[in-house]
Amino acid sequence: MKIINKTLTLDEHKQMALAGFGNMVKAVVDVDRELIAVNAELHPDLDSNPSR
Repeated sequence: MKIINKTLTLDEHKQMALAGFGNMVKAVVDVDRELIAVNAELHPDLDSNPSR
């Protein structure tokens, strides 16, 4: 899993996809904290507050 708080390039997205699912990057956005969590096997693994 990687926490993103900056702009990613297309090459960075492609590298994440190839390292994980080949053509897809799973992500969860925390609008309040202005963060994106990417590249976990399951979406719930990316959730910063799983009790919601």
